[in-house]
Amino acid sequence: MKIQTQNNSYKQYWQISKALMRADLKILFAHIKGKLIDASIWGALSLYVMTYLMPSCGLLNFGPFQAPTIIIGVIGFEIYTQTFLLTMEIEKRSHLFYLFTLPIPRSIVFLQKTIFYTLNGAIIGLTMIPLTKLILLDQINFANLAWFKLITTIFASSFLFSGFLLIMVSIVKTTRNVDHVFMRVLFPLWFLGGFQFSWGMLHKIHPTLSYVALLSPYTYAHEAARSAMLGPNGFLPFWICTLVLFLGGIFLGIIGYYRLKKYIDLA
Repeated sequence: MKIQTQNNSYKQYWQISKALMRADLKILFAHIKGKLIDASIWGALSLYVMTYLMPSCGLLNFGPFQAPTIIIGVIGFEIYTQTFLLTMEIEKRSHLFYLFTLPIPRSIVFLQKTIFYTLNGAIIGLTMIPLTKLILLDQINFANLAWFKLITTIFASSFLFSGFLLIMVSIVKTTRNVDHVFMRVLFPLWFLGGFQFSWGMLHKIHPTLSYVALLSPYTYAHEAARSAMLGPNGFLPFWICTLVLFLGGIFLGIIGYYRLKKYIDLA
């Protein structure tokens, strides 16, 4: 009897979680056009400059090298947007607090949100792939691209950033502080995490700083993406990077959940 009751509870949790996911995805796709336009403008302009203008400064073949990190970059920017929105929900005690009244554990609410943020970021990242081909043209050969590795990297990176999102929200606490976290935390992690250089290049020039860069999740995301698109030579091992991304997402998500739970008086 007890087992049957537990099974019924799990079934109810699953049905409610699916309904919440459908509602979130419906909202996402209602606004997806604007999100893709925003991501495409930044991605296209950045890649165009690196591909067609920077060679005049001596940076040859820099466009293909930059393309993987631009894909990761738009995922990071989307997670930043979601950080602002979630912070605003908690600050105003709005939609998120309604979800806590549903007959499911609060941990499942946060898990469903984390999965949604992962899908949200991954969708934006995946749509940047054809844009890179449009800008780079024959400078990149999709036939040589390791598709499984690239898609795995996109989802793994989005998953880690989703866990990191919970940490950031528990730190900022108010929407007024979101910009501070971006400039003081996200930007250094992103820029020193290999946005315009590989970890191997940094290690040759400044070994000490290269080990500091290993603390940035962007380092593993950028290295994995470059390995998938450009080949494994010269980059950190792909599967080590993706393992760090997945495990890091789990670790950050758990820590972020407990910090948020305590912050919003749910402990």
